[in-house]
Formats: sequence, C-alpha cells, structure tokens
Amino acid sequence: MGSIPEGSDEQLFAAYVAGDPSAHEKLFRRYQEPLCRHLERMLGDRAAAEDVVIETFLRLHRHRRRMRAGAALRPWIFVIARNVARNRLRAERVQRLLGTAKVETMSATPAPQGDPALRARIAAAFAALPAKQREACSLRLLGDFELEDIAATTGASIGTVKSRLFYGLRRLRTLLREVER
Repeated sequence: MGSIPEGSDEQLFAAYVAGDPSAHEKLFRRYQEPLCRHLERMLGDRAAAEDVVIETFLRLHRHRRRMRAGAALRPWIFVIARNVARNRLRAERVQRLLGTAKVETMSATPAPQGDPALRARIAAAFAALPAKQREACSLRLLGDFELEDIAATTGASIGTVKSRLFYGLRRLRTLLREVER
C-alpha cells in the first residue's frame, strides 16, 4: 500500500474544495480504516461500517463548503460518520419494530491479522458497554482521539467524556481481565 503524501487534513481538504479531487481520495485513504474500526464497534458489522464510511465521505463531499475556517477536520468527519451510523441504527430499529427487517445474523468479519478468538472477545467486550461509553472508548482506543476531539465529535463536555471513558475502560478491563493473564 502506497504512503499518503504529507499534509494536514485541513490542507488536503482546502485543496479538495479548491478543485483537487485527488485530495479527497487522500483523505478517504487516511480515514477509511480508523473510521471503519470505530463504526464496526458501533454497528457490530464490518460490512455496514464500510457502507457508512462511504456514505460519510459522500456527505463530506456534499457539504464541503460548510466547513468553518479554522475548524479541525477530524472531529467533523467523525461527527458525520456518527450521525450516519445513528440514522442507520434508528432505521434498523424501526424496521424490526414494524417487522419489515430481514432476519440476519450479525457477524463481523475479523481482519486477517491477529487471533480471531481474541478479536471476538474484544468485540464482545465493546458490545457489552453502553453505547455512549462504547463510542468514547472506541474513539480513544481505536481512533487515538484526544479528549477534546472526542468531546467535539460526540457533542459532550470534556467532563462527560472523562466520565464515559473512566467507566467504559473500567468495564473493559473487567471483561478482558482473563485475556491479560
């Protein structure tokens, strides 16, 4: 896999808005996997996460002129992805309530690297967390977000983010304690 040329996210986005379509592709390549990992934890399904990543970048394209000058791009991309994922979950819930949803088994396809049993345990531990804790922990652990970025992405205060991380990480440690041994 080729390396993505240097440049801040904001510089690439400005180049894209100015008419450089390759900058959009570079941003997509940069965010594709981190977004997909985060969304897979939210949705519990790798294929659905991949669909949401594509929808996220489609919306980023549609609303590219709405980006505020001086604003960080990373939280904005994750906010878009979060909203698309929530809309998808809400629609699925409505379909289930109405009895119109297909009956499918939700099986996330593990990535080829790593122990599949360990990956399944970690995925199950994340799934056991309340949604808001799962989101905060996923952004922190898998997205390597700082507290401020998590707050900007989720719309929560820094204090709320700290609380969600504290309780979420404590619960993950408890659920994964025997893995560490």
